[in-house]
Amino acid sequence: MFEDESESDTLSALATTLMRTTQAPTTARPTTAAVRFGIRNLKIDDETTSSLHVSWLMNDANVREYIVSYITAYGDREEQKVVAGRENDIVLQSLLSDTEYKVTVTPMYFNGEGNPVSASGRTLPLSAPRNLRVSDEWYNKLRITWDPPPSSTMGYRIVYRPTSGTGPALEAFVGDDVNTILILNLLSGTEYNLKVLASYSTGFSDALTGVGKTLYLGVTNLSAYQVKMTSICSQWQLHRHATSYRIIIESLQDGSKQEAVLASGTSRHCFYELMPNSRYRITMYAQMQEAEGPGVSIVETTRQVTTAAPTRHPTPPPTSPAAREVCKSARADLVFLVDGSWSIGDDNFHKVTRFLYNTAGAMADIGPEGTQVGVAQYSDDARTEFKLNSHKNKAGSVISQVASKKMCSARRAIKHVREDIFTVESGMRKGVPRVLVVITDGRSQDETVTFANQMHLEGFSIFAIGVADADYSELVNIGSKPSERHVFFVDDFDMFKKIEDELVTFICETASASMSSVLYPERILDCL
Repeated sequence: MFEDESESDTLSALATTLMRTTQAPTTARPTTAAVRFGIRNLKIDDETTSSLHVSWLMNDANVREYIVSYITAYGDREEQKVVAGRENDIVLQSLLSDTEYKVTVTPMYFNGEGNPVSASGRTLPLSAPRNLRVSDEWYNKLRITWDPPPSSTMGYRIVYRPTSGTGPALEAFVGDDVNTILILNLLSGTEYNLKVLASYSTGFSDALTGVGKTLYLGVTNLSAYQVKMTSICSQWQLHRHATSYRIIIESLQDGSKQEAVLASGTSRHCFYELMPNSRYRITMYAQMQEAEGPGVSIVETTRQVTTAAPTRHPTPPPTSPAAREVCKSARADLVFLVDGSWSIGDDNFHKVTRFLYNTAGAMADIGPEGTQVGVAQYSDDARTEFKLNSHKNKAGSVISQVASKKMCSARRAIKHVREDIFTVESGMRKGVPRVLVVITDGRSQDETVTFANQMHLEGFSIFAIGVADADYSELVNIGSKPSERHVFFVDDFDMFKKIEDELVTFICETASASMSSVLYPERILDCL
């Protein structure tokens, strides 16, 4: 027995008693037994996720080697390692994580094995990262950060997928010295399930989970307006970070499509050349550099074909309006260019002529000594209703009886006005401001802006008034500068009354301008 109460190997001897007939005792030759010391202090420590350190004490120079065997508590196949007799510890590698092992150490002698000693130990679990945080959310990306586990890892595996379950799960990998990642190319306005797993030599840890959501890159309040037989207009609320918009209209009958890419400041767009009485889906996408948000859609039906063109009933001439104070000194050549196409409609055309009547009637003096007024219409071809020198008094009764007819495109209409009305033969005078007022409810199909710019250079003042479907950016390019005084936009023809006072004021101020402040084509020619 030793001090630690352990026992040595058993010492044995054989002896035989004498037979009864034996006369004298026989003494056997003495023998010496080899003493074998037992293993003491078997310890298992320094546990990791895949290894255990095993150590023991043994003061026996006769030990040739040690057999270290280990097996899981589940009874899997037993493994063995051999340790030299002069060593007293070993690190068992490639073990399963979070698993209990029974370890047995057996001393081996030249003439046999000694008494085995056993102990149990458990490997550490595969520690997961902790404290997942989501930050830097944007329209197509977000950042996740985590705290590393206490045990050493080989890196991290990141898995992310929309919570809706649409689309495959995507993965990324980072090294063991990284604890954050910026995830790119995500869908806008989408919630994602996020997972971070620590990587070990024997596998992956449990997942650290969380949820992150990108910002919404999409238009709001998409709606249709000015729905006609062959056209539909749409409008929407601008997105503050969008750099452009993509809009598509698709026929739900034959699948035909139209598509346009619009600038960031555009909040309305019209589609033309559609089929009457047909359902269309309009889909809008907000774009920001390389990212595109989800589509927002509405469905609208174009109007049915009318069987006949509307019949126009002339409106009785109203009483001439009184001249306005701001217009008493006005002296100019003033021409109205009006969209006379069927798209305006019968009632709306009467509203336009009433508007022209009120504007012209605000002048104190109509005629060669004051303001001369001319009127033309356009849509498919050009027509002059009356020239500058056609009337020598207030033209209200004449304007009110102008009938709508199909005229020409905007560029040819402006060209017609320049060549047929703003001429000496038609009454154009030298030394007075020349003012053109263009009224339209549609988009020009030709190079209107180019010809309007030429008239700007020749000294003409152009006022552009757009209604409903009109392209605002085109109006800005047609009108003179500054646009705040020369460009007007109304949602419908009933809104003319709201801009009438301001427009009349600006026209009369232009018509009353000092003659030296106006540049005329004849002066341009003198300078060449």
